[in-house]
Amino acid sequence: MRVTQHGDPGDDDLLFVLGWGNKPGHRSVEWLLDRLTYEGYHVHAVELPTNGWEFERQYVSPVRAYAVDRDIDLVLSHSTGGLVAAHLDLAVRNVFVSPWWGTAVSGLATLFLPLISRLPTTKAVVPSGISRDDLGELKLAAELADAPDNASPAFLRMIRGAQESLPPFSSDDVVFVSLSDRVVDVRAIGDRTPAANLVPYDGGHEFFASEGRERTLSTVLDALDGADASSLRVNGADAPDSADGTEPPRPTD
Repeated sequence: MRVTQHGDPGDDDLLFVLGWGNKPGHRSVEWLLDRLTYEGYHVHAVELPTNGWEFERQYVSPVRAYAVDRDIDLVLSHSTGGLVAAHLDLAVRNVFVSPWWGTAVSGLATLFLPLISRLPTTKAVVPSGISRDDLGELKLAAELADAPDNASPAFLRMIRGAQESLPPFSSDDVVFVSLSDRVVDVRAIGDRTPAANLVPYDGGHEFFASEGRERTLSTVLDALDGADASSLRVNGADAPDSADGTEPPRPTD
């Protein structure tokens, strides 16, 4: 686990648990970190291991210890980070974006993936099958190339166990999901999340690499600020774009 800090240490501390293969130096992630710090958060960005095999020891315990030691106020998480954050058991609001609470599989993969996951190896031999189109229109090829191409059977087995042992959902949490997400299992997110806590958005698996990221971020910020999901749906993370379709200027230091 690697943690980098961004923003003013005097601001509210926000733990941001990144997804599988995401790094703070990736342009799309950097965009999000810049916006969060501009909005007044001291962000602790957690870069997770990409080929672990013991979920509690290698993922949950280190992140929990880091958060407790620093009296974290809020948790934002994405994808694999959302699976880790759900297990942290912190007395703070969680805002989940595209959490990996189930794996999207189809066709022959539904038959072969459970079998492959049983292989006793930590060698990354299972293709991820994730494309730029799955993640977002603004995802750079270099960012995708910097992420792992394959996962190990041990890692996939660990993830499935973590998905099957998710703790009860907290009524104060908010979950953002793209109904067209082809990376995580949207149905698994819906089965776990009460309708009152669910906010749809228009974009790929990584909203911060999607063309509609400005309006989605605005709604995510409202969630971090304490708004309930029903009001967020009224405002609409999936609402139409502004008249000219442009993004506000990127904030600078």
